Amino acid sequence: MKKFPLACLGALCMTTAMCLAETAQGARKPVAPATAHSFHKVTIVAVEGKITPDVIRVRRGDLVRLTFLSKDATYGVYIPVLKLKGKATPDRPVTFEFAASSEGEYEMRCTKYWGFKHWSENGKIVVE
Repeated sequence: MKKFPLACLGALCMTTAMCLAETAQGARKPVAPATAHSFHKVTIVAVEGKITPDVIRVRRGDLVRLTFLSKDATYGVYIPVLKLKGKATPDRPVTFEFAASSEGEYEMRCTKYWGFKHWSENGKIVVE
């Protein structure tokens, strides 16, 4: 009868050792999922009717957070293809988050009238 508890204890020790060995091996070889994408945080500064940077480059599948900061006035921010619209003031920035799901170039516009080139492209997002 004394052999049974010792046999259980031996089996428990062996199982624990095997689990620890598997955990140690898994810790040495992390596997990244095939669908992992980057997360981009971009701050765009608007001043005197222009934005900097005016071109943002990301890869298809990336997650993007754009924060528009105004230094001098109210800017109406509009990204037509993504149907994103907002207003940035010196007191309150506007933030958009989206997944870059398809390749192409997407224009960013300011909806506040600044002069003759108001309807021209102010900037763009390039998804590669």
